[in-house]
Amino acid sequence: MEDYQSGGAGDDRSWVFDSWPKGEVWFRSLIPEELPWGREALLADVPASAAGAYGALVGVYTRIDGERYEPGQIIVVESEADFRRLFPSLGGATELIFPWYGKLVPASLITPHRFRIDLASYRADAKARFLKALMLSLALVAVAFFVRDLMVLALLGAMIYGLHPLVESGMAWLRRVDLLSVDDLNRRMVSFEFFRRWIMNRPTHWIKVGLGILIAVFVAQVVVGRDSSIEAAALVKSRVIDGGEWWRIVTSGLMHGSNLHILFNGMALYSLGRVLVALVSPSLLSFVFLFTVVTGSLASLWLGSGQATSVGASGGILGCLGFLLVVTLKFKASLPGYLRANLIQSTLVVSIFGLLGNQFIDNAAHGGGLLGGVVLGLLFFPWLRLAPETTPPFLRGLSWLSLAILMGGVAKIGLELWKILPS
Repeated sequence: MEDYQSGGAGDDRSWVFDSWPKGEVWFRSLIPEELPWGREALLADVPASAAGAYGALVGVYTRIDGERYEPGQIIVVESEADFRRLFPSLGGATELIFPWYGKLVPASLITPHRFRIDLASYRADAKARFLKALMLSLALVAVAFFVRDLMVLALLGAMIYGLHPLVESGMAWLRRVDLLSVDDLNRRMVSFEFFRRWIMNRPTHWIKVGLGILIAVFVAQVVVGRDSSIEAAALVKSRVIDGGEWWRIVTSGLMHGSNLHILFNGMALYSLGRVLVALVSPSLLSFVFLFTVVTGSLASLWLGSGQATSVGASGGILGCLGFLLVVTLKFKASLPGYLRANLIQSTLVVSIFGLLGNQFIDNAAHGGGLLGGVVLGLLFFPWLRLAPETTPPFLRGLSWLSLAILMGGVAKIGLELWKILPS
């Protein structure tokens, strides 16, 4: 990540009180008010029961002065002296309370940076994390290829616990963080926290509805039998090319092959979808997803290996990733650097994972979806606006059209599954 959240004091943060002189809020002047997320209102209000006091919001189960506290509870003390005494025990606190500030202070903003980052120390830490992740990745990949029954689980473990930290630490090592001033570091830290909260507070109900539909489709697949359902409506290449069943290029992206498949795809779609919706327009998500499901399916048909059947929303998910890469390029000057870094990291991880798991992953569909998203982003480039308050009519029209096609795809899957439903 490019937005460094440590104040540079290690585990000893006793100097936090030097950053909070009575009546002052050190980060207030650094809130990017010119940006959509530059609003102090994104911080939660201090509860009335804690107003005018020192305190903390507990983030983990903890015991202080013999009393047990649960996550979500608030600890309130009467004086600064008590707060100073308890502060070392508040490592699990997610937010702090100061008597002169009416907002809960996120843990990430408790202390500002005081010094520039030492490049040698930073790279030594990145190197240590890289080597640890490399060893874990190699171990899990070895398990995948020597214990065939565990291949899928081992490779998924390698992706989550090995490849992600491996790529992240490798990218971190390359960054010249020593060139950032203390003011740069603090501005990035503040912008990151407010951007994160802004994203988390954006409406996601339509994304949840879409995920609910995908889950309902998968449940229907389980009822009739997953293998039978895939044969009935997924991307069976011979049925598309020889049988003319081109509707499968859409329906295949609404179906899944296993519990893990829909779980990971669902999490990825929710994560990327909420960012896309917040940054550009809710209307674009359905169109980007549909367009790149189609480009992924076509790539699988014409570039994929053999006659293997393809199923899953991965093409559309990689399409959202590709589209967001273009969005972060256009708004590079405004968006926190960590976002683009994370998207590039995800692209590299998916590419490596695809090479390792090419026996069960349709890399052509992944590549077609990703490329489709990039191309679509470039086509929309002149019209993209950062967090627009209104949506142009032509985008709303594309949204309704794509939603109609997607719902038609769901209906077609339902019809095909009905035909093979056990009597």
